[in-house]
Amino acid sequence: MLIELEKARTRNNVVRIFREELDGPDSWTDGFVVDANEEMVLLQLVDDSVRLNGYQILFLEDISDFAHPAPFNDFQKKVLSLRGEEVVDPEVELDDLAVLLIDISEEFGLVTLHREEIEPDSCEIGRVVRADAVTYELEEIGSDARWFDETFEYDLYDITRIEFGGAYEEALLMANDDMGDDAYELSDEYPDDGIVDDE
Repeated sequence: MLIELEKARTRNNVVRIFREELDGPDSWTDGFVVDANEEMVLLQLVDDSVRLNGYQILFLEDISDFAHPAPFNDFQKKVLSLRGEEVVDPEVELDDLAVLLIDISEEFGLVTLHREEIEPDSCEIGRVVRADAVTYELEEIGSDARWFDETFEYDLYDITRIEFGGAYEEALLMANDDMGDDAYELSDEYPDDGIVDDE
């Protein structure tokens, strides 16, 4: 699989990736391979409107199948070219998961973390403030774009999908930056698990 992913990266083709056990047989991800190693692949996503929309990191062990090139590769590449959109390497290293999360948080401001085997219908969004070989600590942001005033700790290897640099993360940061003194939660009551619904 790694060899084929590298071919797709070299040829700048869109790939379609399936994770049947986690997503079901009718869901997939389209994107350009930016980087890959024996554990992870970093994609720049192509969304349904045929625009580049942030990055996603998937774990190779979760991938059930993939198509290279993707079924609409030529069309997608043509439209992106007409729009002047080009693949950009976010320059994050895949070698160490804990370091990766810190780097993404520092460079992009927010990271979206999915733990689909534990919480299949939700995700956490925020910035990782600490990570080690076992756990990470997340300062989370709610769907109202306000920071929670406490952090939450999770198991590092419960993560099944990582996303960053997309339109939704950008929207949260823009709204939060505009709030000034109201940038943190106004209520003292939070969900026990700190889960933000994935809308």
